[in-house]
Amino acid sequence: MQKEKHSEIWETYSDSWSEPNESIRESILQKILFENCSYTDVNIETHNIIELSAYMAEFQSRYLGARFKTTNFIVRHDQSLTHWNMVDRSGKTLTKGASFGLYEAEKLKKMIGFFWD
Repeated sequence: MQKEKHSEIWETYSDSWSEPNESIRESILQKILFENCSYTDVNIETHNIIELSAYMAEFQSRYLGARFKTTNFIVRHDQSLTHWNMVDRSGKTLTKGASFGLYEAEKLKKMIGFFWD
């Protein structure tokens, strides 16, 4: 049961990276993230939904039409490890990566992204 709920939350989070409408994206994020959530990758560290949403908009402007496709999802004790491919509109893999998620009260609290070729 925990894996199914966390997977649903993660997929919603992952899809939000491709949502171009800021209001819709932030509304989605408010349902699945803590307001003071943190996101970190090699380029940035954000500390709340507004900062993360702005970074997602930046991502969309750099990688128009790109989305994340989960290739493996593992959950243990309210923590997840997700392997993914970032794909373009045609489904071609642009890069591969992995992300860590920390959950509390059925919301994501912390996300860390790692990517490579």
